[in-house]
Amino acid sequence: MSESPSLGFILADYVAPTIGCILSTLTFSAPIKSLLTAIKSGSLGSLNCTPWAFMTGNTIGWLAYSFITLDLFVFFANAPGLLISIWLNTGAMKLQYYEELVKRSASDNNSIDGVMMQFHTANSISLGHYSIDNKSDSSWYRGNEVIVGVAVNINLIFFYAAPLSTIATVIRTKNSASIHFWTMAMNTSNAFFWCVYSLAIQDYYILIPNGLGFVFGLLQVALYQCFPRSEVIEGTDSVTELSGDEGDCTEQLTRSHYGNVAESEII
Repeated sequence: MSESPSLGFILADYVAPTIGCILSTLTFSAPIKSLLTAIKSGSLGSLNCTPWAFMTGNTIGWLAYSFITLDLFVFFANAPGLLISIWLNTGAMKLQYYEELVKRSASDNNSIDGVMMQFHTANSISLGHYSIDNKSDSSWYRGNEVIVGVAVNINLIFFYAAPLSTIATVIRTKNSASIHFWTMAMNTSNAFFWCVYSLAIQDYYILIPNGLGFVFGLLQVALYQCFPRSEVIEGTDSVTELSGDEGDCTEQLTRSHYGNVAESEII
């Protein structure tokens, strides 16, 4: 009679990634309410769309990786994120180019992000196409796992530039208004569960980015606790203290991965 799976095996190999899939989808969904608010107001305002620019290419890369490794957990963690990211970027680009108040300090960066998004998306699609075309090779699985695994982790260098810039801003201004509480919490929890899963299946392509995501998440939690949140009213010297959900709608997506991947508000 075969041994039944241990509780630890079930928790690490099935429960953790299942929770990770749910948290990934919630994290990807976090900016939806903030973007809807921006669309209603007709301006992106202080909304930081940098992570959205890389979300599409990042999710496509992980979807390609899920096909190569035949990992359904990775697939379902990223498929909803791909659809959500397309909608987010479409809405953000519409506001970026048609809003009346275009004097935003980050407008040039957002333009660059749009180009980078196209580059990473095309890069991820070409990697997936390469993988399929070379499937007849006897070393297909291992070779392409390495190629796509390395590629999606390289993409995350750009992806993680968003939270790093946010962390730098918070330290410089001693103001945590740019950190969105709910997505920060979701990102950190999400990364933790994927770290558990990646250690269980010994997949370091999953462990490395999520390990970094977990560390960055903890750092943001520390900064969020250390520095008060306040909003500077443009054109004046007035500073408004924010607390709880009042500041959430004005804040922005920092990161979300597995996607992990991205910072705004969870509905």
